[in-house]
Amino acid sequence: MLKRMQTGFRTIRTVDVSGIHMRDPFVFPYAAEKKYYLFGTTFADGCGDKDPIFEVYVSEDLRSWTGPYVAFQPPRGFWGVRHYWAPEVFEVDGRFYMFASFKGGIGENRGTGILVADHPAGPYRPHSDGPVTLPGCECLDGTFYEDDEGQRWIVFCHEWTEIYEGKIKALRLTRDLKASCGEPVTILNAAEMKWIRLFGDPRIEKQGYLTDAPFLYKARNGELILLWSSYSVPNYGDAGLGGYTVAIARSASGRIEGPWTHDDRLLLDRNAGHSSLFRDFQGQLWISTHHPDTPHGQERPLFLPVEEIGNGLKLRE
Repeated sequence: MLKRMQTGFRTIRTVDVSGIHMRDPFVFPYAAEKKYYLFGTTFADGCGDKDPIFEVYVSEDLRSWTGPYVAFQPPRGFWGVRHYWAPEVFEVDGRFYMFASFKGGIGENRGTGILVADHPAGPYRPHSDGPVTLPGCECLDGTFYEDDEGQRWIVFCHEWTEIYEGKIKALRLTRDLKASCGEPVTILNAAEMKWIRLFGDPRIEKQGYLTDAPFLYKARNGELILLWSSYSVPNYGDAGLGGYTVAIARSASGRIEGPWTHDDRLLLDRNAGHSSLFRDFQGQLWISTHHPDTPHGQERPLFLPVEEIGNGLKLRE
């Protein structure tokens, strides 16, 4: 499949993760081929006369990766014109759906749209009619979840840049994944976390409580676990770096509707974040994250083994 895909304008190489500059890494294990497909934020705003795209790398062992191949090249007139961020891929009803953040044109909001392909590496094409997050709102980092009743959801961040107290919310999706419906469910308000610090962007002279990267995992004990990222105060977490971090929220009912509680203990506090989980072909659970978060330009994918314990998740020693 990859040989038939457009390779774009970048040189195809085989490298380890130290040779891949990427934020927001997401690994899709494709059992039919025994291959791993790696997506992330790489060519988010284009360069020169090249439009933004989503790229993909492929591996058989999680160590040696070949790419980048073009996973999505926007067609003329596509609504997303920049900020191609945080793609995640899910297999649903035998097809492959990419949930990804885009920013529209002047006066248009950022949101998560849904793309579709017949192979996990693409090529992807537009599926939803624009973003499926809250209309008229600044949103990003949408992820997919299907609950035990078969209801499909998008879980996403309502941005601090708009509402100061960044939140993570959920919306029901139509069965065909073309649109959202119903009223949003609020999962968390970042300002209520004891470990969090204000995030600021001096370019816009603004501060707020940032939310990034929701990802859902159904634990063996029936709890629904949510990973998400923000910035912690110094000397709080496992390494105490006071940088980008990974936190855990949990719904003991196993339902999106909650009620949700929030762990005081951080899963990661190592200037690393925007995480997701996947299992390798031997059944080992891994967290995929980027490290370091700062300084920008140094970010690389990082894969760490994870154990599921009685009350949640922990990094494997």
